[in-house]
Amino acid sequence: MKKIIVFSMFLVLPIAGANAQQIASGRLVSLGGLSTAVSTDVDAIGTNPANLVATSDGTVVIELVPFTLNAGSDFMSLGLYNDYFTGSGQIDSAGKKIGTYLTQSDKQKILDAFPGGVGAIRFNTNFRILAVAVRNPVFAIGFAVDDWAGAKVTLPNSLLFPLNGIAPGSTVSLNQLSSASWWYRTYSADYAMKLSHILVIPRDIVENLEVGVGLKYVTGFSYTSIQSANSSLYTSPTDYSYTVNMGFDAVRAGLLSNVISKAVKSNVGDTVVNFNPFAPQGSGFGLDIGASGRVLSFIKIGISLTDIGSISWNKNVVTTSGDTSFTYSGFSPAQTNEPGSKSNLDSLKDAFNNYFKNKDALGSSVSTSLPTRLNIGAMVQLDQLFPTLPGQLMVAVDYHQGFNNSFYNTTNPQLVLGAEWKPISLLPIRTGFSFGGLYGFGWSLGIGLDLPSWNFDIGVGTFNDVVAPMAAKNVSVVLNILKFRF
Repeated sequence: MKKIIVFSMFLVLPIAGANAQQIASGRLVSLGGLSTAVSTDVDAIGTNPANLVATSDGTVVIELVPFTLNAGSDFMSLGLYNDYFTGSGQIDSAGKKIGTYLTQSDKQKILDAFPGGVGAIRFNTNFRILAVAVRNPVFAIGFAVDDWAGAKVTLPNSLLFPLNGIAPGSTVSLNQLSSASWWYRTYSADYAMKLSHILVIPRDIVENLEVGVGLKYVTGFSYTSIQSANSSLYTSPTDYSYTVNMGFDAVRAGLLSNVISKAVKSNVGDTVVNFNPFAPQGSGFGLDIGASGRVLSFIKIGISLTDIGSISWNKNVVTTSGDTSFTYSGFSPAQTNEPGSKSNLDSLKDAFNNYFKNKDALGSSVSTSLPTRLNIGAMVQLDQLFPTLPGQLMVAVDYHQGFNNSFYNTTNPQLVLGAEWKPISLLPIRTGFSFGGLYGFGWSLGIGLDLPSWNFDIGVGTFNDVVAPMAAKNVSVVLNILKFRF
């Protein structure tokens, strides 16, 4: 009876979720992004270091070159694109595609697709070069080298002002337009150990309490950030002229600094010399801490705080800022009888070029926070609670709360529910459901092959977009084929 009561308490826990970094693990991706209570061996590095000492097959685990990819948008689905941006599907008498004529309802549907009026396009990858975990019944150590790369663009729906036009005397704000890109590497060293007993917790309630800590040395190879400010489009109430105000602040370090600087012909381009795209342009430190423990032997709970720290970019740093405005009142050609005369479009082009030219300055250093997150999770081994169930069945829930929007992180909450069923011990079948976070609802699915000395795992983090492609907004896939146990 006590087991049933404790299990029921976990079912009604008020958990409401967030989005966490997804390491390149076929098992965890298949479970929807679960990690806090269910990760083991090398999968615990970067998610919950306490789980390094958790029960798993093998004293030594080595993993090579797993890779995960996440890309998508929170506003543009395949169905929306097909409905409004690919024509009507009909052909006219001349053999040309007939365009789609949008109704007011269609236009509003497009604008409403942007969450809160602002949409985002994101791309991020994790390439785990090497991971090693060594454990015994009391403690464990782990080491991993991970590359993280990605980009994001934030777009306000005000950019779609041509859908409804702009009333005379009106202003359209473009202040929420921004972008960022990054590439950095983490060297993680983790340690975990079991605590035999804590006096304040009865031994028959909580057992196998584990704690862990992970230290990270971070090297940054490239970073860019552009933030629009005081940017707008104004229509005159008296004529047909438009006034464009453009203001932005940007910083870049590493891979793009030299290239961009020379492309805009700034005086910085010639001063950034001896550039090596594979040499670190910055460095920093990070910290992971975590704990986990079993309740009545068949329930495991976990908590971790990951990626506490920052990167300081201090090489090839270039800052750029601009603030200008120009007015366009219609096309006027160059005067043929006036030498050097230009059309107003040429003048507009010159104003735009001058806006970017000679705006660069060498910067000393800029700091970016690591994607810090709180993770809370619980896992129940149902086959231990109900012995008549066939095979081994585990269900789990996770909560991840981001504390910033740095890199691929988000402060939007995400709830993850997942299950792993092993009809036979070497054949795990996994699924998971996630809500919120970067991309909203997701259904994950995957399968594995657990042999005595080798693991194979493959997972699709967006299986819902496979079965309902018109609603597809993103893709997530991971493959692990080189994971060995000794």
